[in-house]
Amino acid sequence: MIRRLLGPIAALVTLAVLGAAGGASAAWIAAASVEASVSSTTIGTTAQVTGLSTTYGSSTSNAAGQLTIANTAGAPLSYTLVTQLGAGSSAALAAKIVLRLWTGSACGRTAPSTADTTTLADPAPALPTAARTLAPGASVVVCVLTQIDAPTVAALAGQTVTATFSVTGAVGANWTTSATTVAFTQSIYGLAPAGGPTCTAAPPHGVQLSWTAPANRTAGATLQYRVVDKSNTVVKEVSSSAALVSVVLGGTDIAVDGTHQLRIVATDKTASGATSSDSSTITVRRTAVGNTNVKYECVMP
Repeated sequence: MIRRLLGPIAALVTLAVLGAAGGASAAWIAAASVEASVSSTTIGTTAQVTGLSTTYGSSTSNAAGQLTIANTAGAPLSYTLVTQLGAGSSAALAAKIVLRLWTGSACGRTAPSTADTTTLADPAPALPTAARTLAPGASVVVCVLTQIDAPTVAALAGQTVTATFSVTGAVGANWTTSATTVAFTQSIYGLAPAGGPTCTAAPPHGVQLSWTAPANRTAGATLQYRVVDKSNTVVKEVSSSAALVSVVLGGTDIAVDGTHQLRIVATDKTASGATSSDSSTITVRRTAVGNTNVKYECVMP
């Protein structure tokens, strides 16, 4: 126990690190007068977050969790909150994730109109009033709801943000204690590329392109596939929910003679709107005989 300093101590300032473990730390700045006695044997504050790791997509538009703050120090503490984004996090995604905080008898996927509202990009979100001051030994559960609108999902497909919450409790300006939660990760559903595209002859004059559906597609989801050339001109389109997909190219599917490098691009037509990266390249040659008979051939790599 740190007791009041006896006798006048002019212009004496001492900074002591009281302890650090598991993401928590405390510091005491003592001057000639200290307003409260605090414990040097406890870290002072704990913080834990649950339920916020999620992937936004066709069936998920929000995440409901809880932030629990506990004052384990020997004095009442005034609390502030900090959001920290991890390395490699998408700042654009964090700015589009709405963050709502409130206290009450129930947490869930519907926030009250009185909830404090900001975004995950806010470095210092306001805590609800009931969580701003805690007595010694007291704790509070802050309900946390994050949400993203479906139109935003498609634009940010494949992006990820990792975040932690840090809480700091203080006695005036003289004593602080802080704790950091474990990280949680939120991402936008993004399709993997179509797999293993192949080319085979399709008599009499065409070729058949075949590929496997993206490995991480939603089970049973119908995807739209576009066969595109080097300039991103669409050569052929097909929609399918199958694991193995194919199309036949012939006639005027390709308008110009020559060798063409083709790729497969998949799009999830559900609410997520996610678009895959390009598949590997398939090379096809188109030739016309006497400007009437068009022939396609597979060009081996």
